[in-house]
Amino acid sequence: MSRKSRLLVIPPQHLGHELHVSRSIVCDMLSRGFIEPGLGDSVVTGLPDRKFFYQALFGTERVFDFSELPGIASPIRPPKVFSEYLNIGSDFFTNTSYFNNFDIINLTEYAFPPTYCTYIANSEMKAIGYEVPDRYYDKKFKEISQKFEFSAEHEVFEIAPASVDMFVIIHHRYGSPIDHLLKLISKFPPDLPKFIFTGNPTNISADLHAVGNIVVIDSLQVYATLLHDPRCRLLISEWSGGGQIAQYTLGPQGMIWYYYHHYPDLYNFTMTHQIWELNATLGTYFNCWDFKRTSGCHIRHFPDFNSILSAG
Repeated sequence: MSRKSRLLVIPPQHLGHELHVSRSIVCDMLSRGFIEPGLGDSVVTGLPDRKFFYQALFGTERVFDFSELPGIASPIRPPKVFSEYLNIGSDFFTNTSYFNNFDIINLTEYAFPPTYCTYIANSEMKAIGYEVPDRYYDKKFKEISQKFEFSAEHEVFEIAPASVDMFVIIHHRYGSPIDHLLKLISKFPPDLPKFIFTGNPTNISADLHAVGNIVVIDSLQVYATLLHDPRCRLLISEWSGGGQIAQYTLGPQGMIWYYYHHYPDLYNFTMTHQIWELNATLGTYFNCWDFKRTSGCHIRHFPDFNSILSAG
């Protein structure tokens, strides 16, 4: 029986929320056959730099972002507080000429998950027969969740030449003190290449102008591609979505060192992370915190910044 093409709508949201919940919904729907790009199914994500999350799954021609949509008056930007989140109803898309023949599956209500995610399938999911599974974590989900549209090899070699045997990456979260970054850099030999991923590349580059073997990047796609590179051995990051993307991209040769600063370690993840990682695989993908680790990397947790400085 023929059916309409389906459009998944993912509004602008925190990076970690999109990885943790919205993209997991997409991956599960693909895994279980509720979304099929071959039938014209598509996705619109909130921000242009997130399109590569879905292009390897749907094809570039079936992935859109909110900046391409006509008639949105509100600024389209990463929200920092709840009041900045956009609530665009499904009728907006059915009234848009390109999408008026699609069945809309709007994931807006999942964009700002509470601490305890007790979500269930919404009415649009149920209309296509989809229910949130009691257990989602299997081989197929893991394989799908690792598929991103990574940067081309020649682009990577322009940043990390083939002569480089290994490198480390530091995620400098917005608002973090520059002296933290300088202290982290000083932990490593001067001749070891180091990549700094930050949303503030101009100022950070100026602050690091005298430091050698440093490349500052702000492209999320390039960052994910470098994490995916087998030469990447370590990512240091505050606990945040910017670090969590490595849980889907950094291979088993690599390790994440998380430390807690902006978000304190209130739940004692440092001591109990293995339990949280196991629990994240046992129920639904709405597990409270994103401890999915599908790419095979290893993780260490540090309770604060000072503790990571003394780590060996």
